[in-house]
Amino acid sequence: MVYEERENLVREGVLTTTEAMAFLGIKRSTLYQLMEGGILPFVKLGRKRLIPRRALVQLLAKELRGGDR
Repeated sequence: MVYEERENLVREGVLTTTEAMAFLGIKRSTLYQLMEGGILPFVKLGRKRLIPRRALVQLLAKELRGGDR
């Protein structure tokens, strides 16, 4: 990912892991699997991990099923 793409990814803000879990409706272990597996990008500042809001929306859009009629 080039720097400009990374910058655009975080432009809409970031969420904490707790906020991301609530947004996606998943457990902490699932969220960490997504991050460690490289599926969900994140920023680590100190002990805190922050996830771009746009990355969460893109993940959901990619996994969206149905509605093709």
